[in-house]
Amino acid sequence: MNEIALITDNPLFYYEAAKELKSRGMGFSTLEFSEEIPQFITVVLTSEQEKDRIDFQNVVSGKDARAVVNEAVKFIAGVNDSCGEIIIGIDPGLKPGIAVLTENRIVDIYHQNSPEDTLETVREIISTYNGRNVRIKVGTGGGVYRLRILRLLQENFDIQIEMVDESSTTPNTKGKKAEATKDIIAAINIALKQGKILKRKIEIIPKKGEIKNLQKKSRKLSGNITISKELAEDAARGKISLEEAVKRHKIQLSSDK
Repeated sequence: MNEIALITDNPLFYYEAAKELKSRGMGFSTLEFSEEIPQFITVVLTSEQEKDRIDFQNVVSGKDARAVVNEAVKFIAGVNDSCGEIIIGIDPGLKPGIAVLTENRIVDIYHQNSPEDTLETVREIISTYNGRNVRIKVGTGGGVYRLRILRLLQENFDIQIEMVDESSTTPNTKGKKAEATKDIIAAINIALKQGKILKRKIEIIPKKGEIKNLQKKSRKLSGNITISKELAEDAARGKISLEEAVKRHKIQLSSDK
């Protein structure tokens, strides 16, 4: 049974809040202001302008729907200043999974579209749990994508990073729909496992196999074009996207004619 109710006449706030809740796999009830709030509801979400219209003990409101959802998640999970440290588990890859835990309880989950998206998400998590001790644990898999994530974390945060052996953290699932769930479960397991402190400074050096794999992907993406090794290296390092690498290669081919 859903513990969250969404009550608002603001279409944009409803859309953004509902989208955020769904992306985290969280069920919610949509109610009208005139409806009685069921006993099973724990917290009500609404916009900043509409909070005074709701007569309920636990109302979370604000201008930013994502921030409102964050506060609601913390409230339901019982996260407060007396709780223990926050652990961020990251399953590295092309589309990383991220899990936020406190005292072995999951308080937030994310599935990223790229390794670079991890930076803003971690920054948001730290801001949300301001003042709490934060530990970051990253899985040992993911190849160059892991290196890109670690480099970003080292450059932007003064937080100790732990490397966690990914053995037995990823469930055996098949199909594209299961990929997000698999990455998130792996991130949760990584957050729960003991890690070793990362002491060395990360340098992004793509392996030959990773370069060839990106060149193979460029052929599938473009139909018949294999990007150069240099462009594949830039894509592997995260300097440009694979789509941009293909575009640049096409421009180069046109200029050579």
